[in-house]
This record gives sequence, structure tokens and C-alpha cells, in this order.
Amino acid sequence: MDYHPPQLLLDGVSRRAGLALAVLALAAIGIADYLTGYSLRLSPLYLAPITIAAWVDGKRTGMALSVAAILLWLFSFHSEHLYLNQGFYLWEAISMLTGFVVVVWLADHLRQALSQADERFLRVLEEMRAAVYVADEQRDRFLYTNPEMQRLDARIDQLTPQTFEQQFADEANAASLADDSPGNGFVARSLQSSRNGRWYLLQEGPIPWGAERNVKLKVLTDITEQNNAQRMHEMHTEIVHQSSRLTTLAEIASTLAHEINQPLMVIATYTDACQRLLAAPQPDHGEIVTVLRKCHDQAVRAASIIERLREFIRQRQHQPAPWLVKTLIGEALAVSRPMLEEAQIRIDNTQVNRELLVVADRILLIQALANLIRNAIDAMELVALEQRTLTICTATTTEGSVVISVADRGPGLGTLSSEEIFAPFYTTKAQGLGLGLAISRSVAESHAGRLWATANPQGGAIFHLSIPAGSSKT
Repeated sequence: MDYHPPQLLLDGVSRRAGLALAVLALAAIGIADYLTGYSLRLSPLYLAPITIAAWVDGKRTGMALSVAAILLWLFSFHSEHLYLNQGFYLWEAISMLTGFVVVVWLADHLRQALSQADERFLRVLEEMRAAVYVADEQRDRFLYTNPEMQRLDARIDQLTPQTFEQQFADEANAASLADDSPGNGFVARSLQSSRNGRWYLLQEGPIPWGAERNVKLKVLTDITEQNNAQRMHEMHTEIVHQSSRLTTLAEIASTLAHEINQPLMVIATYTDACQRLLAAPQPDHGEIVTVLRKCHDQAVRAASIIERLREFIRQRQHQPAPWLVKTLIGEALAVSRPMLEEAQIRIDNTQVNRELLVVADRILLIQALANLIRNAIDAMELVALEQRTLTICTATTTEGSVVISVADRGPGLGTLSSEEIFAPFYTTKAQGLGLGLAISRSVAESHAGRLWATANPQGGAIFHLSIPAGSSKT
């Protein structure tokens, strides 16, 4: 559909009609001026036909009518002007001519400026990759559609705005997006077409369009690829987190088996004791109850270990909530306890603030902390036993975040850069996969936080995990 910009009154007049109107008006004013003399002084009225001529036919025609108007004025008052000095009479003619010339110049430049603005506006709309149209909602008709609209729907010339928008009606409330500039009248919605199944971002708002009322500019941008990319990113993130959980599970399965076997052996011992007590001629019921209670405690302990594993590997959605930092650190240490005991590593968590809260997904953050702890354990594998100390401390930042720092006494970062340390599949371990630190960083970033490493002044490395602070525990 061709672009027809909003027009001024003079834009509706053809060149020939405009010139004829200007010449007739100029002649009429000149005759009236001659007949009335100085009684009415109609010379300011010459501005109207001069402006019309300049608008419809350009600057030269406007200048020509300006000169004609001055000649008519001179002829009209040549014998009746009241000036005693002829110079004043000519000065008035020159002043009027100057005023006419200025009006012609302004009218011509205004017309050119409006025309160039329309051309620039049209070129932008025509070359946009989005479908753009202007709709008169009161009369249900298109005032303008760009070429992309034709590619979107070949029937556009036979449609009205309402019939065109019906293909989006079923999904009109699918997803509302916040307006970037509150108060400007424009709104944005994410819609799906029932004709091709693609997703579009509709941005619409009222615009002035001459004398028309209820006119809206609407822009449809295809966002199918962005939506697909976002979903792929979310799937990739979840797969990476799942892989990390499985990898971590595989690495700690052997040591956790020992922890599970321990309560099971204790349960077997207590049940043997109960059998002996019950077989006695006079069973000691109090001792039997005590043994059964201990047996129950060990069963609960084994069940908690298994449940912790189930939560660790279960497929689940990101569920942030306020959590006490000390609780999360405690669970991460519990997951890593067998490895810490096997490596004979001492734990210093005396600098953990017991009142701090963070907004986080519990399982993901425990996973990230467990990865950092496992990284520290591996770093101190070749360190002397008396130096194997894992230090965990917390701090707050002015930006409203909590920083959890995990420090080891290993060989340190050396010449490794941050990009190498956190790069996926990069590892210095013979049996490592290079996913632990990369996953921990992705967990931090998914919580609007970050993970970075610094050198430990006492030797080794410190990994800092920053997470937004919480305000209350739910």
C-alpha cells in the first residue's frame, strides 16, 4: 500500500489550481487596494497569495508574485500616498518586498523540510525487516503498510486491520511485556500467528495523522529465532547442570558408599544385640529400647544420605528462595565429608556469619559449593598433612550481595588466567573432566552473581562466590 502522509490544507491543491488561485487573489487585492486607497491598507493581504504560490510552485514563483504585489501597491498609491518625502514611499515598498521575500523563503524551506522528512520516514519504514502498518481503528482501514507486510501476508490488500489481526487473536494474551518507556502510550506484546505458527513482538501506540483520529502505528517483529535461542539456552543450562550433578555423583559415589555402609553395619550390630537380649531368660527391656532407638537413628542417617543424593541428581527447575548461608555451607560440607575425611583435611568455618541469607536455588548452590570444595581437596592432594586446611568464610558487599570464599593451601593459580580456570573441559587433573568450575560459574551467573579466583596470601587459591542477599527466611 502506497504511503500517503498526513497533508496540510495546501497539499490538497494541485499546482495549476494553486497558481490560478494565487494570481486571482493577488489581482483582487490589488484592485481592492486601488479602489480604497489608504482607507483600508490591504497590502498585508498580499502575503496569502504569495505564500500559496511559493508552496505549490516553489521559491521562484513566490518571488515573482512578491514583485507583482509590490508593483500593484506602487501603482495603487502612486498619486495618493501621504509621505511628503518620496524616499519614505520607496522605503515602504522596499520594506514590504523584503517581508514578502522572507515569507517566500520560509514557506519554500518549510515545504522542502516536510517533504524530506516524509521521504526519510518512508525510506526507514520501507527498509525495515519488521512488518509496519498504520491503522485507522475508527474506520477499520490501513493508512499505510510497508513491503514486509506484503511478505508476511500476501492477502494484505484485501484485508482490514481487524481481519489481519484475527490470526493473532488466540494468542493475544500469551505474554505481555513491560513497556520500556512508561507514559509514552506504546505497549508491547508477544503473539503467535495461527497461520504460520511463528512468534512476533507487537509494539503499538497512537500517533498523530493529520485530521484522522484513533490512528495507531503497529510494528510486528519476528522473534521466533530469539525465542528458540532462549529455550535452547535454558535447555543447555539445565543439561549442563544435570551433567554436573551426574559427574559429581560419579566422583563421590565410592566414598559415599562407605558412609552409607557404616550406618548399615551399625544397624546390623544393634539388631544382633537385640536378638541376644530378647533370647535372655529375663530380657532387659530398657536396654532393648535404647538399642532400638540407636538402630532407628542410624536408619534415619542412612535415609538422609540417600535423600541427599536423590535431590542432587533429580531433574528440577530453578527455584530461588532465601536460605541461611551457614545451612547451605553445612550441606555442601556434608556432601563432601567422606572426601574431606579421606584426604585428612581440616575445616575452618569459624568466619561464617550465621545470620546471612542469600536468594538462591538450594540444590544448585550446594552443588556449586561442593564443586569448589572438591576443587580445594584436589588442590591439596600433594600438600603435607599438617598444611591441609580448608577455610570457608563469608562477607557482604555494598551492592547487597553475600560473598562466600573457599580457600585452600594448594599450589595456587600459577600463571593460569581467569579464562583458562573457568573454561569448560579445561583441567589440570589427570582424572578430571574440567566441568566443576565452569558449572559453578554458570550457577553463579544464573543467580545474578559471579565467581572469581584470587591468590591466597598464605599459599594456595581462594574462590569467591557472590550471590544476591536475601531479606527474610521462608
